[in-house]
Amino acid sequence: MPNFPLIELSGTPPEIGFAHGKLLQERIKKTIAFYKTIFKKEDKLILQQAAHFQKIITQTFPQYAEEIEAIAAGAELDPLWIYALNARTEILSFGTQECTVAYFKESAILGENWDWAETVESLAVILKITRPDGHAILMMTEPGIIGKIGLNSAGIGVTLNLLECPAKLDGTPIHVLLRAILDCPSLSEAQSVILRAPDGKASNVLIAAADGNSLDVEFAGKDLFMLNPQESLFVHTNHYLSTSFPKKENLASSHARYDRAAELSKELAGRTTAEMKQLLLDQENSELPICRPYLPSQYTSSIGTICSIVMDLRKREMQITKGSPLKHQFEKISL
Repeated sequence: MPNFPLIELSGTPPEIGFAHGKLLQERIKKTIAFYKTIFKKEDKLILQQAAHFQKIITQTFPQYAEEIEAIAAGAELDPLWIYALNARTEILSFGTQECTVAYFKESAILGENWDWAETVESLAVILKITRPDGHAILMMTEPGIIGKIGLNSAGIGVTLNLLECPAKLDGTPIHVLLRAILDCPSLSEAQSVILRAPDGKASNVLIAAADGNSLDVEFAGKDLFMLNPQESLFVHTNHYLSTSFPKKENLASSHARYDRAAELSKELAGRTTAEMKQLLLDQENSELPICRPYLPSQYTSSIGTICSIVMDLRKREMQITKGSPLKHQFEKISL
């Protein structure tokens, strides 16, 4: 199977956005069509919500509003559909479990299994973005979405887990915040960016640096919980570690993956990319494994591990699979 397309973009936000939209026009249209099927809302309501997020993004991060508007221009689409894509997590009408993440403190290796709809595997891309000042970003994302899982030239990396909480999700979209983090030159600046747009999300963001420091942030509507991981191997799945909400049966996979990863953390030295792959590819629990096969879902055709991503922050290097890492080889990409 071929690798994810690597798309190189550079320049100002409008230049980056227009090229993004132009080069990925058909993939963006297919991504919008997919999300329309699982938003399970009329187009009019989706666009009303998108208009709300347009206002929020413009107020908080105007440079990203410029980029989103330019993506729409390049793809010849209504900008509100691109805002809807970037707020897809907040617009989704159901709770979902996405991803297992881990960080090796000693070696500054960050990893994630991205678990989501099988349909998206054929649409996802890798973006390499270079700003005029030389700051560069390497990230895996969905077409039209400006921020996701990746690392930057300053040695900052970021991962994402979706969480569930009984709150209205109407703040700065998590994917826009991920991009803002990747545009930061340090962990402390990433923390400042988070505090600029703290509420209206239900996600976990693990930010790590090449010097071995890290910050884990759990968003719960208007609440925000910051963890400062001290353990040599830190893991997170899809339930809150710092607080609790009414327990739901659909969190069984999250707890099983977390428990198994925590067990592995006692066995692994946490120093190599090979060990990170060992953790992410684990299937010891055959019913609820860390590396998840595609299985039928009530929300879409099937959900499972779309790819595994291993980032060596000191080498500014990403290894990634297109499809399950149990079936496909890792591709190495460097900044």
